Amino acid sequence: MNENVFEIAHSLYTQSGFIPTRVWALRNACSCLLSMKRRNILTYMSLTSTTFAGFSVSPNLLVTCGKVRPEKIETMRVGDAVRKSNELSSERLNLVRHHLEEVMESRTFAGSKRAQDFLRLIVEHTLRGEVDALRERMIGAEMFGRPVAYDTSNDSVVRVKACEVRKMLAQYYWECKKRPGVRIEIPRGSYVARFRFAPAVTTARLQPEISSSDLRKLTAPIGPEVSEVGLQGRSRSSWEKFRRSPLLFVGAALVLGIVALIGYGGSKWWRADSTTSPAIRAIAVLPLENLSGDPGQDYLADGMTEELIADLGQVSELRVLSRTSIMTYKGTKKRVPEIARELGVDGVVEGSVLREGDQVRVTAELIDGRTDRHVWAGSYQRAVTSVLALQGDVAKAIAEEVSIRVTPQEQAWLARERPVNAEAQELYLLGRYRLNLDDSAGALTYFQKALQKDPNFAPAHAAVADIYGGFGEVGPMGGPKAFAIQKAEAYKSIALDESLPEGHVELAEALLLLDWDWANAEREFKRTLKLNPNAAYSHLQYSRYLDRAGHSPEALAEMKLAQELDPVSSRASLFLVYTYYHARMYDQALKQIERAKELGPTYNEIPEFRETLAFQLGLIYAEKGMYADAIKEFREFDEKPKFLGHLGNVYARSGRVAEARAIVRKLKEHLAKDKEVEFHLALVYAALGEKDEAFASLEKSFEARDPAFLGLKGDPCLDPLRSDPRFDSLVRRAGFPT
Repeated sequence: MNENVFEIAHSLYTQSGFIPTRVWALRNACSCLLSMKRRNILTYMSLTSTTFAGFSVSPNLLVTCGKVRPEKIETMRVGDAVRKSNELSSERLNLVRHHLEEVMESRTFAGSKRAQDFLRLIVEHTLRGEVDALRERMIGAEMFGRPVAYDTSNDSVVRVKACEVRKMLAQYYWECKKRPGVRIEIPRGSYVARFRFAPAVTTARLQPEISSSDLRKLTAPIGPEVSEVGLQGRSRSSWEKFRRSPLLFVGAALVLGIVALIGYGGSKWWRADSTTSPAIRAIAVLPLENLSGDPGQDYLADGMTEELIADLGQVSELRVLSRTSIMTYKGTKKRVPEIARELGVDGVVEGSVLREGDQVRVTAELIDGRTDRHVWAGSYQRAVTSVLALQGDVAKAIAEEVSIRVTPQEQAWLARERPVNAEAQELYLLGRYRLNLDDSAGALTYFQKALQKDPNFAPAHAAVADIYGGFGEVGPMGGPKAFAIQKAEAYKSIALDESLPEGHVELAEALLLLDWDWANAEREFKRTLKLNPNAAYSHLQYSRYLDRAGHSPEALAEMKLAQELDPVSSRASLFLVYTYYHARMYDQALKQIERAKELGPTYNEIPEFRETLAFQLGLIYAEKGMYADAIKEFREFDEKPKFLGHLGNVYARSGRVAEARAIVRKLKEHLAKDKEVEFHLALVYAALGEKDEAFASLEKSFEARDPAFLGLKGDPCLDPLRSDPRFDSLVRRAGFPT
């Protein structure tokens, strides 16, 4: 056994924390170990550890050292240790429970109710000696709602949670400023709590046959003057043999030499090793897999993915990537660490959706993208009628698993009941699916059918508002009429569910584009971002508001937030082009165009994408004096008024006046069917130096409430007019923020 003294000493010393003040206690522990007989060691034995002077040694290690026969290990049962906990005095029981509350209220545990509940369950069952309740299967049933017969080999929810709570306990005690009267531990390989009391008392796992005098002798410092006393009642032959054996003396001397040499460096190693892995603060929810085998059910899996992203987005301390970025990974074979690197996130959620009859089961798994380590897994089943609420349960569990602080308001949001008509919900999810395929007309039909089934379904009202808002800006319907419907539907959504972010962002857009109500529009933008700080679309739209208001630095900051939340989608980059353009940062705008092309290499085949790129390139080339290139881009879509207006502007600036006037005539032909052309006419007049005509067109654009007029403060094409008092008058009358 003597050759194993170093292994025993290392086991003890790592528990000392490499703190110099505990070196003497380590020496005492080694002395006790070397002097004890088997029967004394067995007295201290528990299933997972043996305690010497406040330190623990594995039973298997003692077998190796010859201190305990292997067959004796098998006689030590968890139940024996747990049932002895009821022999704790009432004072110690109260001490444990009081300390448990301190742990619960600590910064480490305060934001994770699931971790609190798990630790409380473990401690209370241990204190009551209820060993059967501390088996993995029983904890899974009591804590996580699993069936008692569930497959623990494939469902690791209890093991993962126990691992997480162990780390949180380690972090708590690491940060603890004063030594508590008792320390709570959950040994690895067990769900039975262990209580380590301060040095003056024993641990809760000591066997009753140890007398208090023996304990005092073992835990008292063994200096030269008391070494004989510390061994009274034991056979002195063991100690004498130890003293006379050169090999043992050399071993003990080397152990203490190691203590002296590596104390300082070891302290640093121990501190670094005992800290928990970096926290997960940014998450991507990969598209949930449709397990039904029916491609017609993809809409359900995609809808559940979108709802989970939205619910996680409510947690302000998490950064959650948007749907448009993560959907590019649908069906991907890439490994999680690679995806995490590409998206710039710490954690990745994978999962599946299975619908069977009127039941929907969602299984989700959280993986640390930096290490590919499994962090958490959960499976949830709900009736179809409450499937949207199911995602709130998943989001809440994930937030707790990563120890994120969830505010009371966020907890209420995630826990809220969302009863809905099953048919309306089905139609709504089908509508979202069509909308994400850029089929606005088809999506609108589904949303309207959903509202026929359930007029009080707030998300469907918000979705209808979204579609009409798009129709008003770039679609087939005139702006004022479309924005009026958008505003009405947004108000209905908010009246039915004030906490729904989508209703507020749609109302903000309508207030701006229809009423030019800048103050209330900004209030609604801020409200929606408070409800969901991870909504990339809301950041994007608020950035557009700030850009129109002439607040370029703030607009750029918001757009970059949108880009961070939607990193592999070209949408944020395309809108960021306009923000840089209005800020006169033309080279940065060109870089964003290149980024958009890289993110969407096949988009050039989509007419709308090519049209947007042509318009943006034309704008930037014009301001950089590259008139020939600008003209080439604008002429590609010169049947559209906005292209004609900028084309005429470039013709005038490049000295091609006759061609500029030809553009004026073409624009006037459009006026018969579109009163919103006046703003584009003003761009040509401004470049021709015809200020009176330019302001006359701007006045008409103002009176028509043309959405293009909201670009007045930022458009570089209007710079020749800014020194005219009439320009400031228009700005004031339009209510632009100062």
